Parts: sequence; C-alpha cells; structure tokens
Amino acid sequence: MKWIGSACAIVLVLAWTLSLHAASAQEVRDPLIDPPQGAAGSRFQAVGQSGWTAGETVTLAFGFSDTHPGASFNGAVYHERDVTVLRDGTWSFPVAVNQDLFPFPLYRPGFIVVRAQSAGHIATNSYVYTVDGRAPSGLPPLANLGAGPENTARALFAAVVLLTAAAGALTATAGLLRSSGRRLS
Repeated sequence: MKWIGSACAIVLVLAWTLSLHAASAQEVRDPLIDPPQGAAGSRFQAVGQSGWTAGETVTLAFGFSDTHPGASFNGAVYHERDVTVLRDGTWSFPVAVNQDLFPFPLYRPGFIVVRAQSAGHIATNSYVYTVDGRAPSGLPPLANLGAGPENTARALFAAVVLLTAAAGALTATAGLLRSSGRRLS
C-alpha cells in the first residue's frame, strides 16, 4: 500500500515539473506587466519583449475596464506615452498608479489596460487594480497564486500536486509504522 502512495506522489511531482518546463517555453504575454497587480499609489513596469523593431516608436495607451478586457479592449484611452524600442528589440516603461494616469479617481477594482502600438505591431495586456484588498470581478480564482491574471492553472496544479504528495507521504509513513508494529495515535 505504501508504494502506491509514494508512486502517485512521485508521478505527480514529475508531471508538475515537466509542466513548469513546458510553460516556461511558451511565449509570455506582451507587454509584460510586472508586478501584475496592485492598488492606488503602486507602480508597475510595462515591458515589450518580442515583435518590436529597434529604433521604432511605440505608443502606450492606458485605459480602464471593470471586467477583464482580454486582448480586444476597445474602451476609452485616458493617457498616452511614447517610448523608443532599444537595439535588442525590447522597450520598458515605468507606470505609477496615481491621479496623473486617469482623469478620475479609481475607487473601484478593475483592470488598467496597457495597449502598445507601433507601425508594425500591437500588443495588449492588463494590470489588476485592487481597492482595499478587493480584486475586480472577472479575475480567475486563485489568480494571486500565479504570475498574473492569466496564469492560474499552474498555481492550481501546484496545489493539487502538493496535496497529493502530502497524502502519499502520510500513506507511506502510516504503512511503515504499521509494518514495524507501531500504531499512530
């Protein structure tokens, strides 16, 4: 019996490790938003990582959405900034979540949409804006455990793997104690 629990734990840990490797091989959403969420007064970095041409100008447009906007945000733009793409094809822009970003107070949770556009490329991502620790509606469950609003599957899988590994370890320990003549109290 103990070998079954141990085998299950080992298989799940290996599967999780392989899924992390496969996930890291996938392309990260562009622009990268780091950190992925915060409240009033917080700061984040918008980083263009791929598909940009060195020397071109990228216009960053900032909007606000009450629900998760995805890549097809068509709402109002409240702030724009230009940034130049570096020689390595990337760009970076720091953003402060304050009264200069929007012409209205942000009193409710939502998504700050960042759309980056150049002559040959458009990319959109969003920053999760929280108020008093409350996340906006439309945010996937357990999003805080992942690396942003889109990466909850890895966190959920990690939780399941750890729970299964713990159950396997307890089963193996109980089997060892039982076979050695001791009893769990």
